[in-house]
Amino acid sequence: MSGNWDPRTLVATRSASRLFPLLLLAAFVAVVSFVAFHHEPWRDEADPWLYVRDAGLMTILVRTRYAGLPALWFLCLAPLAKLGLAYASQKVLHLTIAAAGVWLLATRSPLSRLTATLLTFSYYMAYEYSVIVRSYALTVLLTFAAAALYRRSRERPIAFALMLLLLFNCNAQGFFIAGTFAALFVIERIERKQIGARDAVAAALMAASAIVAWLQVRTPPDPARQAVMRVFNRDAFAWTVSNAFLPTVPTSVGFLIGVAVLLLITVAIRRSREAVLFLWLPLSVLAIIYSYVWLGGLRHAGFFLLLAIVAIWIAGDRDAELIDRRWAAAAAIALNLSLLVSMLVAMRYWIADVREPFSGAQEMAGFICDQKLDRIPIAAHNLTQAEAVLPWLPGTRFWYAGLGEEGTYMKWDAALERALDVPYPVAEKLSVEHFHGRPWLLLFNVEMPDPAAHGFRLLHATAVPFEKTDERYWLYAPTR
Repeated sequence: MSGNWDPRTLVATRSASRLFPLLLLAAFVAVVSFVAFHHEPWRDEADPWLYVRDAGLMTILVRTRYAGLPALWFLCLAPLAKLGLAYASQKVLHLTIAAAGVWLLATRSPLSRLTATLLTFSYYMAYEYSVIVRSYALTVLLTFAAAALYRRSRERPIAFALMLLLLFNCNAQGFFIAGTFAALFVIERIERKQIGARDAVAAALMAASAIVAWLQVRTPPDPARQAVMRVFNRDAFAWTVSNAFLPTVPTSVGFLIGVAVLLLITVAIRRSREAVLFLWLPLSVLAIIYSYVWLGGLRHAGFFLLLAIVAIWIAGDRDAELIDRRWAAAAAIALNLSLLVSMLVAMRYWIADVREPFSGAQEMAGFICDQKLDRIPIAAHNLTQAEAVLPWLPGTRFWYAGLGEEGTYMKWDAALERALDVPYPVAEKLSVEHFHGRPWLLLFNVEMPDPAAHGFRLLHATAVPFEKTDERYWLYAPTR
């Protein structure tokens, strides 16, 4: 297929050959699997696993308002945990989801082979949304699947609606992406003045899916403070644009380049109103959320890139002539160069994750198991960092000093917020009082100054993580 490896080509005619997709998928799986099985999960990966392992189905469904996610991701993990499979099984599931997304990208998108390859091995596809286990890989997969179905939504409206049902129930990003797809679906039918019975059923299903998703994440009566904070972050938009296209590059440089990429893509696809709306409607909503509610981090910035990619997909899939070739060449060069930088960032993270710990949780759990210390009660503080140790200790519950109760997963309510505010000396005192006269251990994610003076001896301290530095742990035993 001509122009596939030309850096000036934004989209190209889809090839019937399966060799390129197979090679791309095989390379992706080989690289990402190697990195993933050297990766030490952190608390964002541990909490959903503990949640589905230790909570009942009704608890999972009822407490989605606190978790901030609809139930779909938890229901994907639940069979693995409930069957007693190892913690690593969620990595296998996650890699399968990420690989399916790459397969759709390689076989169904109109992107050139060069762009598809660079995107596959970019930071977000080959690290953030594949190595680190969270709901975002599922959002990427379902977004690609919806994009692949969008062109045929006239013939298969129910299938398209079912795909959006899942996408609505992934996370906030998936909700707004699905909402944009749904809006485009309805607008097209209103303009054509041809709304058949299947179209009406599909539209009703989309609306019901959105309502169900909202009901699952609406603010609970006693949320953690973070869930109700409304402080405007004036740097959020610039930071997000910068890191979407050039992750970890200074914002002063990355923002200008990111804006240039977005504008070039917009001009190139401007003849496709659907594509332009798909890019800018959810991007604007997410920009407001990131600026006013919660920025999150690199994992959220990547969705600006995803929107740009799928906007190109929609324009090229409906009619390649809708893409202005004069501007497409400049857009392709800018996008491919940014993806090349992103791929170099991914390589840096691959090397670091293989050589150094991402989190100290796995090392501390290994020490506790090797020394048979999991049979002894353990007081832990701070609780959000401490929970990352627990997936490797089946049957173990920490006594969370800030909460004053035993547990595993976080409940993300007001009580948790109060527990996070408990100072470490107070947590130490509460633990001493609680376990008075019994053998016990104390787990902190900060170092205790002069433990002997406090009546403790250090049993183990983990290495310094290269990424989650607040997940370095110190385990102490009381000496009196």
